Amino acid sequence: MELIPNLPEEIGRECLLRVSYKAHSKLKAVCRNWESMVSSPGFYHDRKISGTSEQCIGLIQAFVQGKSMKDKGHRAPSYGLSVYDPIQGAWDRLPSIPLFPSGVPLFCHCVSVNQKLVLIGGWHPSKWEAMRSVFVYDFSFGSWRQGADMPTLRSFFACSVSPDGRVCVAGGHDDCKNALRASEAYNVEEDQWEILPPMSQERDECQGVYLDAKFYVISGYTTESQGRFERSAEVFDPSTGSWSRLENMWSVGGCPRACVVCRGNLYFFQKQGVMQYNSKENIWGVVDSVPDSVSVAMCATVWRNKIFVSGTVCNGGDQASYMFDPNIKEEESSRRWIAVNRPQYFSGFVQSAVTVEI
Repeated sequence: MELIPNLPEEIGRECLLRVSYKAHSKLKAVCRNWESMVSSPGFYHDRKISGTSEQCIGLIQAFVQGKSMKDKGHRAPSYGLSVYDPIQGAWDRLPSIPLFPSGVPLFCHCVSVNQKLVLIGGWHPSKWEAMRSVFVYDFSFGSWRQGADMPTLRSFFACSVSPDGRVCVAGGHDDCKNALRASEAYNVEEDQWEILPPMSQERDECQGVYLDAKFYVISGYTTESQGRFERSAEVFDPSTGSWSRLENMWSVGGCPRACVVCRGNLYFFQKQGVMQYNSKENIWGVVDSVPDSVSVAMCATVWRNKIFVSGTVCNGGDQASYMFDPNIKEEESSRRWIAVNRPQYFSGFVQSAVTVEI
């Protein structure tokens, strides 16, 4: 049976490859041929190879409250999962998790694996209790499924995705605020967790990135040193299955929340400026200033060799977002920062951001 009547098979396939991800779940309902094609991993591989895939930014973002709700002043914000398409300038909101119709778990981590967004951990939206839960949103189905729980109950932990698609987590703290050394890895496709060796020390509020095919767990603090961030980092090498310690890696100090890797370079965004890490010298250097409107409570993610940065001018202030291009020369710095238009409905605080290719 032809994919599209009166069209050669390859032309029909090319047509379907160009359909926006928003309609993929509807494509499956047309006929079995279309359902089989869209459900196959080869469909998204071919979209990527042919240049028809869509790279969007997923954001854990506070719902915008009405004025009457703001005036009450006592209601904690709820968060949903927004999707921003920088090419189209379009914003969208993903459907709620069936178990949590009022919002995603607070402080959960969000990562991208293949054409899926994975939410890990966080706090129960109404009970404010730490959770082990994993939820996976599959763009090909347009729906959520619940994954296997994390083996270790943890909050404010390091989290990043390996080149082979494993989600690695480490550190954080348990429900008694004890900092953790434990680390684990999650295989999204097989829905299985693997226990990894523990780090050399406990690290709460650490940051995870993959750099040079290794899992870096940056800074954090111990149970006894609440809020005093370590200068060291730990590096997990999947090829040896072991950790190594990197002293004085975090010389910039403070919370390492807004760290991202772009084109093999590690960047950190803070009020004092954009910092770039030199792994050979184990030092950081300032490469640019940061716009005042995003200088507080920043988060960042890489999109097509640029870096999407979101933040505010002060705690509780208006939110703003920019696209930062580290490839533009310093003398043309005025072109490095391009403001992103955010409609009022999507103007809420951005807790975290991640890029997903669909």
